Amino acid sequence: MFSFLRKSKVNTVSVEGWPTTITVPAGKTLLEAMLGQGLAMPHDCKVGSCGTCKFKLVTGKIGELSPSALALEGEEVRGGYRLACQAIPRSDLTIAVDAPLVQGLAVEDYRGTIIAAPRLCKDIIGLTIELDRPLAFAPGQYADLIAPGVDGARSYSFAFAALAGPVRQLHFHIRHVPGGAFTDWLFGADRTGTELTVAAPFGQFALKDGQAPILCIAGGSGLAPIVSILQQALAAGGTRPVHLLYGARQQANLYALDQIETLRNRWQAPFTFTPALSDEDPGSDWAGARGLITEQIAGIANLPAHEAYLCGPPAMIDLAEARLLAASVERAAISADRFLDRGSKR
Repeated sequence: MFSFLRKSKVNTVSVEGWPTTITVPAGKTLLEAMLGQGLAMPHDCKVGSCGTCKFKLVTGKIGELSPSALALEGEEVRGGYRLACQAIPRSDLTIAVDAPLVQGLAVEDYRGTIIAAPRLCKDIIGLTIELDRPLAFAPGQYADLIAPGVDGARSYSFAFAALAGPVRQLHFHIRHVPGGAFTDWLFGADRTGTELTVAAPFGQFALKDGQAPILCIAGGSGLAPIVSILQQALAAGGTRPVHLLYGARQQANLYALDQIETLRNRWQAPFTFTPALSDEDPGSDWAGARGLITEQIAGIANLPAHEAYLCGPPAMIDLAEARLLAASVERAAISADRFLDRGSKR
C-alpha cells in the first residue's frame, strides 16, 4: 500500500503563472512542500476535510493519502481538481491554482524548550516556548509542535504579534481535548524544561489592509490569532472600529479578559467586546449574553461594511459564515481559521 512513498526521487512541480518550481521530496505532500518553500497555498485543515487546498492537475501523476472526492464536488474531481494536502507526486507535475499565490517566509524546523505553561482557565494553558534561534512570522500564522513520545505534529496559532522582528519566545493558547494525545500529554504533568520540535511559520490568516470596521468572532482557544492580529492593528494606530464576539461554554472557560481589556483601553476607535456562554448554569451570577456566539452577529450594525475574522471550531465558523453571507457581507471580506481537533490526535 502506498508504495510510491518509498521512492527516493525528488519531483518538481510547476505552477502555471508562477515563475519558480517547487521541489517535493519523497514522502512529502504537495502542500507540505509548498508551505515549506514559503509558497502561501490556501489551506485550513491539512487533513483532507475542508477542500481549501484544491489545485488542478494539468500534467503528471500523483498518489493520494485519501481520495480528494471526500471533500470536493464530483464535477471538480472530474475536472482534474485534487487536494494538495493529500497529493504525493509520482512524477514531475504541472498544476494550476485558482487562488493567487504569495511568496512568504519559508518553513524551518526549530528546537524549542517549554519555559512556562500556566493555566489560563479551566481548559486552556498558556504555553511559552524558547527557541534555539529567532523566528519571523506574520500575525495570524501558526506553528506545528512535535512533542517527545507523541506521534505527529499539532498545529497552534501564535497568541501574540512579533511586531519588533524575529523572536525567540513563542506564546500559544492550548485547549485541552480529552482523549487527545498531545493535549493529554501537555495537561497531564508539568512539562517545563521539555524540548519540542517547532516547525514554522504556516498559514495565510491575516489582517487585511484598509480602514473597514473589524468584526472578530472567536470560540475556545480561537482567541489566539485574534489577539495576534488585533495587536498588529493597534500598532498601526488602532483607528478601525472593532467588535469582538467570544464564545465559551461557561464562566470557567473564559480567559484573556485582562488582555482584551488592555487592547480596548488603548484603542483609538470604538471597541466593543461581547462574551457569550452557551452552557452556563441558569441560576449563576452571569449577567452577560447566553447562547451561541453566532446569535450575537445580528446585533452588529451595518454588517456589510465590516471585515470579518473567524477563529475556532469548524461548526461555529460554518454557522457564522452563513449568517454573514445572508447579511450581505462579501465573501472576500470573510477570513476564517478553523481549529480542527483531528480526532484523538489533538
